[in-house]
Amino acid sequence: MGKRIRSGIFLVLLLAVFLGMFAAFGPGVYNDSDQYLKMHIHREPLYPLFLAALRTVFPNGWLIAMGIVQNVFAAVSIWLFAEYFGERFELGAAGEAVVVLLCLAPHMLTRYFSALHLFMTNSVMSEAVCLPLFTLFFMECCKIFTEEEERECRKAAVCSLLLAFLVSLARTQMMVTILIWLAVAGVRIVLWPKNRWRRRTWQRLRNGKWKASRLLIMTGIVAVVFLLRMLAVRSYNLVFNGHFINNTYGTVNTLTNILYAADREDGERIRDQEAREFFFRMYDLAEERQANYKYAGSSLREKTEHIEAWHDTIKYEMIEDVFYQTYDKTVTSDYIIQNLMADETAGKIIKGILPGCFFRWLGNYILIASYGAVRSIAVVHPIINWAACFLYLSALGLVLLVWRKDAGNRAVPVMLIALLAILANVGAVSMTIMCLSRYMIYGFAPFYTGYFLLLLNLRRR
Repeated sequence: MGKRIRSGIFLVLLLAVFLGMFAAFGPGVYNDSDQYLKMHIHREPLYPLFLAALRTVFPNGWLIAMGIVQNVFAAVSIWLFAEYFGERFELGAAGEAVVVLLCLAPHMLTRYFSALHLFMTNSVMSEAVCLPLFTLFFMECCKIFTEEEERECRKAAVCSLLLAFLVSLARTQMMVTILIWLAVAGVRIVLWPKNRWRRRTWQRLRNGKWKASRLLIMTGIVAVVFLLRMLAVRSYNLVFNGHFINNTYGTVNTLTNILYAADREDGERIRDQEAREFFFRMYDLAEERQANYKYAGSSLREKTEHIEAWHDTIKYEMIEDVFYQTYDKTVTSDYIIQNLMADETAGKIIKGILPGCFFRWLGNYILIASYGAVRSIAVVHPIINWAACFLYLSALGLVLLVWRKDAGNRAVPVMLIALLAILANVGAVSMTIMCLSRYMIYGFAPFYTGYFLLLLNLRRR
């Protein structure tokens, strides 16, 4: 079978799967969907603007158009991903088919194993475009190491940074992609072949200065990208919400897990009287419903599941309602002003109570992150949790084994970048919310693709 024919078949099959799932299940509208449609102050700008464009062009059939565009985009992103790795690692038809299936797996997991049972690319949710963007971002990051020509490395670095910027505008947690880019490109600069210059002392010094200057330039570029993102978000909110501000509610989200770990006496450290009164009301509600760490059980599994079971209840019923019911009666019903006031007060509460409950919060953070690490590559289950742990350890073992046999093997950086992406995503999500499957699936295909490439390399040897 010719390469072009095989490539065309894979693309047609992917389009058939994604469009077939859309035809079978139709568009999905969920609780968060309304916030994207109304350009809510909580939501990042990229996806609401995408929906607004569709509603402008297709006023009567925008949901159908959305499903088609999102599913085609997902299919094409997987096709490009599989095509690149298939060519670069000489996988053949069977190997490329494995990569395609690995990229399809996260979509099926969230459809049949997650709590919402959603097929992401059918849904009015930012993950529908965020996952394909991240797939392309990961591919371009890998090119920084898997391509040998300096020109191709630079091209990949530019493309991956642009994709990181777009992903960060789709979901705040994915701002970590900008830092991932800095780490990947920075390591590539440091490890750039030394034979670019002769081994004389002054030439080695020149080599070191060349690397240091480029690392400094890259750090400056990252700072500019973060600034541009902030300006983009604020400008979007100014145009559509009338306020030149960042997305609100991040501090309230952070307060949720800290309130869970607090004791009532921690509130005495809050200096602001109004914030202290808010905390006591919130804490008493949590205590009344046994929604804090005291009632979590003794095993690690019971503790983690208790946190996840109560997270949304604490956030919505014990924090949000307390803030908004008070502000409705005493200040204003403008939800943007309420959000700004809630974030400010939540910050004062955190500043007061965190020193007293820091180690409990940190322990809970690790528990939440552990489930996030599992959900990045599997489904949470007492047996599967141990299997996921084994997979992570064996992945590190494979990296070490392949690297010792061939330090320049391209499969090694693919797996290391995948592990870095998982670590960054889990760390960012666990800081503010619980690690639901749809937040974690970004690392699934990269991890198993890297694992597959390492195993294939050992088999060939």
